Amino acid sequence: MKYFKLMAAAMIGSATLTSCFKDEPLNAECDIEQAYIHVDNPLEMFANYTDTIVKVLSNEQDITFNVKRHTDISNMAPLFRLTEGAKITPENGSVHDFTNGPIIYKVTSQDGEWNRSYSVSFSFPPVFYEEMKYDFEEYFLNEVKPVNKYYVWSDKNDDGTRANNWATGNPGYNLSVGNTAKPNTYPTVPIPAGSEGTLDGTACVKLTTSDTGAFGMMYKMPIAAGNLFLGKFDASQAMKDAMKTTQFGIPVSFLPIRFSGYYKYQRGNKFTDKKKNVVEGKLDYGTIYAVLYDNHNAEGEAIFLDGSNVQTSEQIVAIAKVPDIDNTPEWTHFDLEFEKRKEIDMEKLKNMGYSLAIVCSSSVDGASFMGAIGSTLYVDKFRITCEKGDE
Repeated sequence: MKYFKLMAAAMIGSATLTSCFKDEPLNAECDIEQAYIHVDNPLEMFANYTDTIVKVLSNEQDITFNVKRHTDISNMAPLFRLTEGAKITPENGSVHDFTNGPIIYKVTSQDGEWNRSYSVSFSFPPVFYEEMKYDFEEYFLNEVKPVNKYYVWSDKNDDGTRANNWATGNPGYNLSVGNTAKPNTYPTVPIPAGSEGTLDGTACVKLTTSDTGAFGMMYKMPIAAGNLFLGKFDASQAMKDAMKTTQFGIPVSFLPIRFSGYYKYQRGNKFTDKKKNVVEGKLDYGTIYAVLYDNHNAEGEAIFLDGSNVQTSEQIVAIAKVPDIDNTPEWTHFDLEFEKRKEIDMEKLKNMGYSLAIVCSSSVDGASFMGAIGSTLYVDKFRITCEKGDE
């Protein structure tokens, strides 16, 4: 709900004050802002104290607590911080058995006119596979309001539920173009299986650097690069600090050794700067890379890398990057070894103390709103070759 309030405020830009005041209307928001677990000995269940708290983004509807292997989740009582006046069912802090999967919570606004549902679950370190496969076959239209506006990708967990592990900048593009744009005109879209130009006839992802129109120009964000990444997109940061909209990475309990996959690329004709001025002689390039990083800082606080530091942070322990991608009309395979920057703490790895980010963009400088409109990157069949963390 706050996501749409932000959008309305940005569109309107100003409000008229009156000389008299009416009673404050009841709040129409129905969001979970934070979920947390209170237990006597948190480190018996969680790898870090801060893992007991989950900040819930305005465009999220799935809340997951990452816990250690063998944790008993049959008697859990999640607590929630809600928007003002909102009510939640089941009752806030009530005890539930999560061993059979997520519990659905319904939040109703103070004015009683609005509601939304959240899926709350507990996640153990995943089953180990020597090769993690990302084929981008599972995609669907977004299910958080405004619904059915853009595409979302998700792999499946071992139990068949959605992992909700992939994100794009499509929610931010929705802020720029409003609700009139068709899903297949967004910067990141699927190319269905069987379509011309796909790899082996299977579905792939098309990333295109796009014009954000008058709204984007007003906020000095004239383009939106097509992107796809493991992690989350925080739309509430779009008008505050665009670099922080991208929360790169998901916790992992395996050690990535190699990163491989397929791509093809065609750059756009004119490279433009942040003011949409053409930069003569400058060319656009695509980019694909994977980063493993320590997901807690020196104070033990959970962190994400974002657009400002995903390739430069001191938290990075290993990286694998495809060299800047030039025009490549045919599907091209890459296979890279991770370059280690720091030693890995295997105990921390076992408890998901590291996160893996895979990042793709149709414009290498797209995070700074520079690139060539029309630059297009296709990606498919990513693979992460792994080593197992110590048991």
